[in-house]
Amino acid sequence: MMTALFVINLLASLAMLAHAMCVLNRMTYKSNHFYRVFYVVLGVGALAVLAGPLYGYTKPQIGEVILNVGMTGIVMSSWFLKNRRAT
Repeated sequence: MMTALFVINLLASLAMLAHAMCVLNRMTYKSNHFYRVFYVVLGVGALAVLAGPLYGYTKPQIGEVILNVGMTGIVMSSWFLKNRRAT
């Protein structure tokens, strides 16, 4: 059970980091700075979760995994809705 939570947590963090990097790459100097701070903090948090195994953190709590997956779902679903193509 713990390894499944660990893998889910890593995948969610990887998705959040990729999303934050893509959004920050598309921002210009005219972009809202609150959004910029949000995505920087999101990326740093995802990077911290991904670097956790280097420091022996391999058993995440279920609440942390739920929060991480929930935040990934919220951020990615809004991104998918905003960037969908008209067919």
